[in-house]
Amino acid sequence: MPEQPVTPVGGSDVPPRVQHCLNCGEVANGNFCPACGQETAPAPRNIGGFLRGRIARYVTREGQLRQTIVKLFWQPGALTTEYLAGRRARYLRPFQLYLMVSVIVFGAVQVFGLNLDLRLYGERGVHVLHSARPADQASQGAEIQLSPVRIVQDNVNLPGVRRFAALSPQERFAFLRARRAPYVSYFVLFLVPFFALILGVFYRRQRRPFADHLVFGLHGQAFLLSMLLVGSALPALLANALSLWVISYFVIALKRVYSGSWVASIGRGAIVLTLYFAIFFVANLLLVLALLAL
Repeated sequence: MPEQPVTPVGGSDVPPRVQHCLNCGEVANGNFCPACGQETAPAPRNIGGFLRGRIARYVTREGQLRQTIVKLFWQPGALTTEYLAGRRARYLRPFQLYLMVSVIVFGAVQVFGLNLDLRLYGERGVHVLHSARPADQASQGAEIQLSPVRIVQDNVNLPGVRRFAALSPQERFAFLRARRAPYVSYFVLFLVPFFALILGVFYRRQRRPFADHLVFGLHGQAFLLSMLLVGSALPALLANALSLWVISYFVIALKRVYSGSWVASIGRGAIVLTLYFAIFFVANLLLVLALLAL
């Protein structure tokens, strides 16, 4: 008896339509092209469809931005462990996240004239950028509480430094605010490789690639900038508490990403942060010297 042709499920013998990627031309029957990774769905032709796609991708429950923010702010180190484990598509990439945060933070600084400080006791701490005159400096004629400025002014005898020293306190503040602010975002990004290098030294026994430490550094820097922005709008007491949380967050993140005991994580964290702030101080000093020497 002759074999009967097999009828496909659904009662139709029409072969499935082959879909090709609009970008590279390869066969792509799924949601993404297996060759180049581009989405196979055609781009929306109206503004409503475009906005729905963007919002769904970043803000909804499954959106990249929402999931990234949740991991970054409420689960120290989890975003790094997810990335290193290969679960990357659901989150913003480390450098993409850093750039987004950097644009928001330094844009807000420029527009609203904020100060970015990691305050540890009152107004004492690590000063990233002074764009607004603190209230307690009014009696000092807006003199900036940045020791690198004073060190350069008191110990470097260059024409540009002498011209700066001859300015009034208000003029000095305005000069540094105008000259320094555009470079601070690059300055902070410049510190990430040094931070990663410190991590590589203290965790060298784990033999991790340098890129792993860079990922941790980018995530940590994005969190730090976000907290500096939040702290700029808080009163001193809450800003100090937030700064302590930033330090605690870093230790918890180290414990999650690099494992080890709590004692080891706290000890390494204290040394790593101390070295990082020392490098920050030296780099800040060189930045101020370069700006005043021009």
